[in-house]
Amino acid sequence: MSLNWAEHTVEIAAPIETCFAAITDYETFPAWQSAVVDAEVLDWDKKGRGKRVRLFVDAKVRKVDYTLDYSYDEPERIEWNFVEGNGINDADGHYMFEDLGDRTRATYKLGLEVGIPLPGPVARRAHKSTLKASVEDLKREAERRAGGERPTVEGELSAPAGFTAARDSGDSIREAAGDVVSSVVNLGMVIGSKTVGRPARRAIELGTGAAGSVTSRAARLLGRNSHD
Repeated sequence: MSLNWAEHTVEIAAPIETCFAAITDYETFPAWQSAVVDAEVLDWDKKGRGKRVRLFVDAKVRKVDYTLDYSYDEPERIEWNFVEGNGINDADGHYMFEDLGDRTRATYKLGLEVGIPLPGPVARRAHKSTLKASVEDLKREAERRAGGERPTVEGELSAPAGFTAARDSGDSIREAAGDVVSSVVNLGMVIGSKTVGRPARRAIELGTGAAGSVTSRAARLLGRNSHD
C-alpha cells in the first residue's frame, strides 16, 4: 500500500527560531496539539533535541500511536524515519520553515500508511483534516510564545491571582479562598485523569477533602477579618 500524502502551509507571526522551538518541544504537545493525546521522548540527540519520539494521536477515525526517529537542519527543516506503530504502518515527510524576518512560513508534509481497513476517501479526509489542524495549532502556539508567554504545559496550575491580591491587600480573602479551592479541586482532577478506577477516585477525594479544609480556613479568616 502506498503512502497517503497531505500538505498544509501557513504564515506565522513569529520568528523562525520560535516556530522551530515549539514544534520540537514534543513533551508539551498534549497541551496545545489538539490531536496529540500523549508524547514520550525516548532518546535525545547531543544538542538536547528529541531524537526518538513516540506519539499517541487521535486520528479522527481511531486513536493510533507511532515512533519516529527525527533529524534536524535547524531551524529550517525537520525530517523523520518511521520506527514502529500501532494503527500506522509507515510515515514519511518533513516540516519546513522559511524565514520571513519577523514572520515564518511553515509547511508540513506528511505521508501515512494506515494499518486499519478504511475507505480511501475517508482515510484521505481524516488525514488532511488532522494535518491542517496540527499546523494551525503550531501557528497559535508559536505566536503565543512570541508574545512573551511561557510554553504551554499540560495540567499546569498557576498561583491564583486572587490569592496574590489577598496576600498583598488583605481585602479579598473570600475571592482568594474561591480561587484556591478551585485550584485544589482541579489538581485532584488532573491527578485522577492520569490514573484509573480506584486510584482516580481516591485522587479526586483527596482534592475535594483539601478543598474543604481550605474552605474552613477561609471561613475562620473571614470571621476574624469582620471583627477587626
